[in-house]
Amino acid sequence: MPHLDPQTLQIVVAGVVAGTLLLQVILLFAILIGVRKAATAVRQDLDQIRASVTPLLADSHSLLVRVGPKIEATTDDLAVITHSIRAQTASVQTTVTEINERALQQACRIDYMVTSALDKADRAGAVVNDTVTVPLRQFAGIVAGLRAAIETFRAPHAPTPKPPGNRNSGDSGMFI
Repeated sequence: MPHLDPQTLQIVVAGVVAGTLLLQVILLFAILIGVRKAATAVRQDLDQIRASVTPLLADSHSLLVRVGPKIEATTDDLAVITHSIRAQTASVQTTVTEINERALQQACRIDYMVTSALDKADRAGAVVNDTVTVPLRQFAGIVAGLRAAIETFRAPHAPTPKPPGNRNSGDSGMFI
């Protein structure tokens, strides 16, 4: 290989550097064109999306403007209804408690009345038993005694059988 002098070597290196710089410029220019095309496409897509979303947002906004007061009125009404229901529930709870207490008192009262009536009926039965049954038994005893006495006086006198004597079985053949 021929021996190159430093000046020639510098010119060759400068040419290679200039070529790579030119290649970099071309590449950067190509990237710039690609980015511009992509930006244009993205911008067009955003414009289309904006064109379709803007009416939807406007309609949603107008709907919220129209419905917003009604929603607030409805929530206020629901708050009033809830408060009223709570008050009525407390009133019903109080009423149910009072009714339950009264029913318990009446049940106790009825239990006392039934128990008292059964006790009085039991005592009345005992009194009837003592005042009617005992004299009735005495009367029945007296009547039975009179009947036995009357039958004894009415009956004809039949000979009374003699009681058998004390005879031994071995003495039956002997006669004195």
